[in-house]
Amino acid sequence: MKIRLKFAIPLAVSIMAFASCSNDVSESEFREFDVSSKYLGAKRTVGVYLPQGYDSQKGYPVIYMEDGLVFKEGGYKHLIDSLITYKVIKPVIVACSYEDKSPVEGYTLAVRNAEYVEALAGQDSTLSKIFENHMKYFTDEFVPAIQKRFDVSQKPEDNIYYGTSNSADFGLTLSMRHPGLFSEYWCFSPVYSDLSKYGMLQQKVKYMICWGAKEEASISFDYFPSLVQSIRKRGGNVASWDFNDGHDRDHWRTEFIKLLEKRFPF
Repeated sequence: MKIRLKFAIPLAVSIMAFASCSNDVSESEFREFDVSSKYLGAKRTVGVYLPQGYDSQKGYPVIYMEDGLVFKEGGYKHLIDSLITYKVIKPVIVACSYEDKSPVEGYTLAVRNAEYVEALAGQDSTLSKIFENHMKYFTDEFVPAIQKRFDVSQKPEDNIYYGTSNSADFGLTLSMRHPGLFSEYWCFSPVYSDLSKYGMLQQKVKYMICWGAKEEASISFDYFPSLVQSIRKRGGNVASWDFNDGHDRDHWRTEFIKLLEKRFPF
C-alpha cells in the first residue's frame, strides 16, 4: 500500500515564499574537511551543514547523506535555512559524504556506482572489494568522524540516512547489515537492490521510499512495489509513494523537504 504524505503547509507555496525572502534568512555554516580512510586508501571529502546558532551543547539530530555533492550543488542549504528561520522545522545537522565520480580502471562505470550498489558487484572480486571497503568507511570512519567533531546525538532514533538513486541502494543494504545504526532510511529512486540474501531484520527500521512514476523501472516492470514488499517481508516498516516525474534531482529535493517538515516540526 502506497502512502500519500500530507502537510499543513503546501510545499510549493512555502518554498517559493522562503526563497523570495532570502534577505531575511539566517545564515548557517557549511564546513568541509577530509576524512583519511584506511579502507578507501585515500582521503574522502565530507561537508557538514550546521544550522544558524549552532550550539555545541545541544546534541542535534543528524541526517547522514551519501552523494553529498548533491546537497552542496542542489540548493539544499538555503531551503533548510528558510525552514529553520521561519520555524517550520527544528534545527538539524546534515552530514554529507562526497561521491567519487572517477572511473573504475578497466570498467565502464564510476567508483560511485561500485561503492553504492552491492548487486552490481556480483561475483566480481574487484567491484565487491570496492563496495565492502566503502561500507566499512561509512560505518567505521565517516559516521564516527562526524560524531567526534560535532556535538551530535548518537542515539539511533535521532539519526537518519538519506540517499538518492544509487546511494539509495546503498542505504537499503546498509539497513540490512547495520539495522541499529539509524532509525530511518530515506531512500529515493533506488536503481537496483537485491535483498534476497538477507533474512529478517533484528531491529525495527523505518523506511521512507519514493520514486518517479515516469522512471524506467516504473514503466517497464514492477520493480518498486516488489522492492517495498521485499523489505516488509523482512520486518521493515515502509511508507512508500510516487511522484509525477522521472529520475529527477529537483523532485528528490522537494520530497526531502517534505519529510523534514513532517519529521522535525517546530
